Amino acid sequence: MPTAKERLSHLLALAGEGSQRTALAGELADLLLDWPSDCPEAMRAPVVALLEKTVRETDDETRARLAARLGGHSELPLDLVNEFYLAAPARVRREILMRNELAGGDAGDIAAPDAATLLVAARSAMNGQFAERFGACVGIAPQTVQAILADRTAEALAVLCKGAHLDRAMFSALTLLKGAQGDDTQARLAAFDTVPQHAAERLTCYWQIHHASHNHTEAAAAE
Repeated sequence: MPTAKERLSHLLALAGEGSQRTALAGELADLLLDWPSDCPEAMRAPVVALLEKTVRETDDETRARLAARLGGHSELPLDLVNEFYLAAPARVRREILMRNELAGGDAGDIAAPDAATLLVAARSAMNGQFAERFGACVGIAPQTVQAILADRTAEALAVLCKGAHLDRAMFSALTLLKGAQGDDTQARLAAFDTVPQHAAERLTCYWQIHHASHNHTEAAAAE
């Protein structure tokens, strides 16, 4: 069995190969979920940071496979598990929401977008265009907004709406106009009431920081 030093050296080698992102993400997750006794604790934070970055560069299938393994691992940093929220199965999503809800501290200053303008865009823009407009309104990359809208349970959209301080009526309109069509419309519309407010604000703030829209990034750099 390879030593911790050998495993870390192997991971560094994979990190240098852009084509090995899937393998790197899997091995980083293996290391974090079963931390070896001979591996220095000081290495945990760099491994977490590298996994969080690598996951953003992998495909949907890889993210979903890794997300399914996170259940019950409360020792993992919250920012790391937040990165997996959109790819996680329902039980892991619920754990992530509850961890965010129980986390202390302010979620951040999140201004509500103009609901009337957003509703007009939802009625008139094609899905890709709407994701760009919605993303620009809330400071989140359009591809992340598109993933949120693609959630058939509408829970992710409920998180974004509550986190951005949009009301239930706006959530319902967006779900019906732009959300992915699930089997049970009533269940999708009820998702709004199942999402804790503080958790929604924390996740929305996470997306704004780590999945910022191009316009939002430029505006922040100019300040």
